[in-house]
Amino acid sequence: MNDYHMHTAFSDGEGEMDAFVARAAVLGLAEIGFSDHLVPRICEEVFEEEGYGLPGQDVASYANAVRRAAARRDGPRVLLGVEIDYVPGAEAELEGLLAREAFDYVIGSVHFADGLAIDSSSLKDDPRWDDVDGVYRAYWETVARAAAWGRFDVVGHLDLAKKLGRRPSKAMVAAEDEALVAIGDAGLAIELNTSGLRSAAREAYPSPPLLARAAVRGIPLTLGSDAHVAADVGRDFARAVALARAAGYASTLRLSDRQEEALP
Repeated sequence: MNDYHMHTAFSDGEGEMDAFVARAAVLGLAEIGFSDHLVPRICEEVFEEEGYGLPGQDVASYANAVRRAAARRDGPRVLLGVEIDYVPGAEAELEGLLAREAFDYVIGSVHFADGLAIDSSSLKDDPRWDDVDGVYRAYWETVARAAAWGRFDVVGHLDLAKKLGRRPSKAMVAAEDEALVAIGDAGLAIELNTSGLRSAAREAYPSPPLLARAAVRGIPLTLGSDAHVAADVGRDFARAVALARAAGYASTLRLSDRQEEALP
């Protein structure tokens, strides 16, 4: 198995890369990728969290650190990835950040729905959450727009809006499917992100029904722990495999060569 979503001290994670690689080796993971946050300025302003994103001037240092980790011969293959926070209107800034290095892959994630940081616990009582469907509608519309932009390979933690425990009505299924159409049309993969199991959502991203609809559409799948500490690398991957199989997946996408490999 492969884990393509993890964050180190270069952004909002903790610890050095060697610890993440060592944990992956213990688990027998064949391939991993680091995906520290590369964010437009608006993200830092809203989150007000120093170190949430990888500063543009540190991208080269980050890339070199990943390459040093990849040079080790006693562990998994290590890829240079990055997670971009897609915000409508910030495309030019993100283009400039992505141009700084030749990344092996890019995860595109939506953390903002019409200006609301949907996964920020400090905003869990924001009055915009009074209209849960409205937040979800804005989220799915932004996901579709991000997919159409087409500057990444994998859509990160699809249905992240449930992180704080709020769920939409069934009326949002149409918006979900429109986003899946955009993802499929763009030829993107989605990830089965196990960090939702460690949140108030108590469910991986995406939900089983959404994952099943993605499988029917033939959308490729990757696995990601969203580890922010080395101990969480590959966490709950046995459950992830079971969820993927139940949804109709028989394989995941290996990002080093974009080939499908059978689920264990």
